[in-house]
Amino acid sequence: MVNVEVKRQNGTIAEVCIHGHAGYAKHGQDLVCAGVSSISVGMLNALDQLTEHDVCDLVIEEAYIRIKLNKRDQNAELLINTLVIQLKTLEENYHKYISICDQEV
Repeated sequence: MVNVEVKRQNGTIAEVCIHGHAGYAKHGQDLVCAGVSSISVGMLNALDQLTEHDVCDLVIEEAYIRIKLNKRDQNAELLINTLVIQLKTLEENYHKYISICDQEV
């Protein structure tokens, strides 16, 4: 299962961690993993290109992505909220393969 952890501070997303494999289909044919990867990597690229480099810490490894917001930035917050909305849409259709925990910390 793909696990998404959304951590908020005062209602604003401070960090998003995405990890695991969906297990929807065999490796190379898993539509859920492909969807999560496409959404996430696209968002990492957008954050890298559309925000100042000190706004976010971005980590990408095998089956692991972490986005940590270092300071308030309207563009970064909009992009990260878009990421969460897209992942929640995927979760609605594939809830057995992706789980999102959205919590205030």
